[in-house]
Amino acid sequence: MLVVYIALMICTMTPVLALQAGADMSVLVWLVFGLVIVKAVLLVDHFMEMKHAPWGWRMAAQGWAVVVVSVLAGIHLAG
Repeated sequence: MLVVYIALMICTMTPVLALQAGADMSVLVWLVFGLVIVKAVLLVDHFMEMKHAPWGWRMAAQGWAVVVVSVLAGIHLAG
């Protein structure tokens, strides 16, 4: 469980560190989009304890992040 906490903290700190290092905003947007999906998988599997749930339920719980990120990425690309 400690590894998951550390991974979530790293996912949270990475965009901040990238911004402080001078990363371009478009890079940061895509970095955050990717990290949202990683964090969703970790949260669903470990904190919602769905690691051993039936495949359909697990994918439904994790799928919200993919849908949200896809919609936001589409809006970002269109704008």
